[in-house]
Amino acid sequence: MELLSWMKKVDGSMEKTDLLELIDEMHGLINVLLLKNKKYEEIVEGLKEPAK
Repeated sequence: MELLSWMKKVDGSMEKTDLLELIDEMHGLINVLLLKNKKYEEIVEGLKEPAK
């Protein structure tokens, strides 16, 4: 849950543009993590295949 600690900073006093910027940054971070995860999954699948 510590990964979501940034959410504590979000409150009703945030400007809409600040909130949208934060959401955009989080989207970028999530996208990078998904791409890394896919890459690692491909590596693991390659290692599972029997050697020829």
